[in-house]
Amino acid sequence: MKSRIASRYLLGTVAALIAVAAWACGGDPETVVVKETVVVEVEKEVQVEVEKEVQVTVEVEKVVEVEKVVEKVVEVEVMVEKEEVAPTATPEPAMMELPDTESPAGTLVMIPEGVAPGVGINRSQAPESLMYWGVSEQLFRPNDDGTLVGPWLAESWEVSPDGSQATVTLRSGVQFHGGWGELTAHDFVWSLNDTNAVTTPESIHGQAGDFAAFMDEAEATDDRTVVLNFNAPEPRWTTLLFNQAGDAFGVFSKKAYDEMGADWMRENVIGTGPYMVEEWRQSDSATLIAQDTHWDKTAEVATLRLIDVPETVARISALRSGGADWAVLPVREIGPLTRDGFKSVTTGRQSGVPLQMAGNYWESTQVKTGEPTAPVTFVHDIPWIGNPFKPDDGNNPDGIDDMEQARLVRWAIAMSINRDLVNESLYGNNANPYYVGMFHIIDTDWNDKWKIPYDPVMANEYLDKAGYPRDEDGKRFDMPIYGFTSRIEFTEIADAAAGFINQLGIETSVIKIAYSIIRPSLVGRTNTTPSIQWCRSDLWKPYDWVTGEEETSLTRGGFGCHIEIPFILDTVQKVAAETDPAKRKEYNVALADYLWEQQLKIGIVALPFVSAYNPNAIESWNMRPGPQAPYTSPELIVPAR
Repeated sequence: MKSRIASRYLLGTVAALIAVAAWACGGDPETVVVKETVVVEVEKEVQVEVEKEVQVTVEVEKVVEVEKVVEKVVEVEVMVEKEEVAPTATPEPAMMELPDTESPAGTLVMIPEGVAPGVGINRSQAPESLMYWGVSEQLFRPNDDGTLVGPWLAESWEVSPDGSQATVTLRSGVQFHGGWGELTAHDFVWSLNDTNAVTTPESIHGQAGDFAAFMDEAEATDDRTVVLNFNAPEPRWTTLLFNQAGDAFGVFSKKAYDEMGADWMRENVIGTGPYMVEEWRQSDSATLIAQDTHWDKTAEVATLRLIDVPETVARISALRSGGADWAVLPVREIGPLTRDGFKSVTTGRQSGVPLQMAGNYWESTQVKTGEPTAPVTFVHDIPWIGNPFKPDDGNNPDGIDDMEQARLVRWAIAMSINRDLVNESLYGNNANPYYVGMFHIIDTDWNDKWKIPYDPVMANEYLDKAGYPRDEDGKRFDMPIYGFTSRIEFTEIADAAAGFINQLGIETSVIKIAYSIIRPSLVGRTNTTPSIQWCRSDLWKPYDWVTGEEETSLTRGGFGCHIEIPFILDTVQKVAAETDPAKRKEYNVALADYLWEQQLKIGIVALPFVSAYNPNAIESWNMRPGPQAPYTSPELIVPAR
C-alpha cells in the first residue's frame, strides 16, 4: 500500500492506480449463498444476474440520513428485479485515418525538441543540432551498417604510437554555404579552438569543458592537414567527440569570421552540410534549404521547416491533423500513433535520467593546474552533501562521520523511488529502470547486484540512523529539486520523484526552471540543489568507453555535472590511458560498484529517443545510428510525394 500512497504525486495514471487499490465502502464483507437471480445495490441501483448457484460477497452500504442536527445511521440492503441484459464485447478502438499533409510539395514541417539559438560561432554556444540537421559537418559519422566510425570530412587519419597526437587529412572540394569558399584545415582548427575552453576561455559551448579535459591547441600544417594535440588519451575521439552523431561542434567558415566579425557570425550560420540556414528564430522556427549540389549526397526534400512546439499535446495534434509531418515525442506517445498508422524512427540513443545529488565536490585540487578547488558547497551542513574536508562536524550520530551520514541520506532517497511505477505510469513501460548513473541494464555487462530495491521502510530507518528524526509534523528536513524545463521528461520525473521523497518526511519542492539560468552555477561548481538532468555520462555506451569526465575537475572552465569525485577522476584517467578494452571495462565495473555504494547519481528511468512521422508525407527516413544524436541524416529522407 505504501507504493500506492507515494504515487499520488505522479500524474493522473498513477492516481488511477491508487483508486483501484482503495476500498469503496466501510464495514466487513458478509458471505451469502444465492440460489436465484440476485441484484445488489451499493451506491445506486444496478442489477447483477446470477444464473446458477454461486457464492458472492455482499458489502453492506452504510447510508446516512440527516434531519436537522440529528444523525441516524441505517444499514440498508436493496434487492431490485430488472430484465436481463446480455453482455456485449468491448469493441476495439477504430484506427484513425492518416491525415493528408498540409505541407506544400517539396516541404516538410518538422517539430524537433526545440529550436535552439541559431548561432554560427562556437564560443557563443552554437548548438549541436546544427550537425544533426545536416547544416554543419564533422570528421566522422556512423556508417549505414550501424558501425559508429566512418570517414566524412576526414579522408584519412593516423594516431601517434603514444596516443598524444592525431593527424587528419581533410577531404578536398567541400564547399561552404553562400559562396564562402572551400573548407580548409584552417577553418576546422579555428572552429575547434574556438570551442575548447583551454584555447578560448570565454567559450560557453556545450562541450567547452569536455574538449578542455583532453585537448590542447589544434594546428593546421597546410590547407588539408589537421593536427590534434591531446593532453590526455581519449579513445572516444572518433566515435563521440569528432562524430556527426556524437557530442561534437560545428565546423564554420573562418573566412566569414575574419571578414564579418563575431557579431555577424552570431546571427549567421555558414556550414558545409546538405542543408543551409535560410532563416532561424530561436524558440520559434527555422527554415533549412537543401543545397543544389553537395559533395556527398544532395537531399531530396527541398525545404525543412522546423517549428518550436513545447507542449506534447500540441505536437500530437499537429501530427494527427497534418499540420506537421514529423515530431520528437515522449516514448509513451509513440504506441498510439503507430497503431493508427504513423511510423516511428530512432537513432538508438538511450539516456538515463538520474537525480544528480548536487554539491558533492570532493576533489581538493584542480587536476590540470594543481590549484585548490576551494569548494563553497560546504559552508552549510546539507544532509545529502558529505564533507570530506571536515567529516566530524559535530552533528553526526555516534560512530558516523559526515560522509557516512550523507551517504545514508542518499541511499534513503534512492530506496524511496518506485522506478517500476514511474515507468508504468509516465511511459507505459516503454522505458527501462535506471539504477546507477552511467550504467544501463540493457548492456550485456550489467550486473543485477547494482539494482536498488524499492523499500520505503528501510529508507525511513536509514534517515533515523543518519540522525534526521521526524518532528511533530512528520518533517525531517527540506530538499528542493530542479526540474529543468528544457525537456518535459525532466519536470515530470522531478514531480514523480518529489512525491516519493516527500513520504520520507523530506519536504521536497520542485523548482521548474530554465537550464540556462542554472548553468553558471554548474560551470562555477556552486550548485547544491539536486537536479533531474542527464549528462553525457548518462548516455548508453559500451562499458570500455571513458565515462564521467564531467563529474570531475577535468572539465573546469566548462560544464560540470553537479559533482567532482576523486574516484571518478582516477577511473577516467586509467580508462583513457589503457589500450586494452578488457582492462578499461574492468576499471569501469569498479566505478559502477563505487557509484552504487555512494548513490551520487540516483538513477530513475532510462528513456529511448524516438520520433514519429506521417507516411503520407515521408515514405522513409533511415537515420544513421547516434550515441548522442536524437535524430540524424535528414538528407536520407525519402518524401512520399
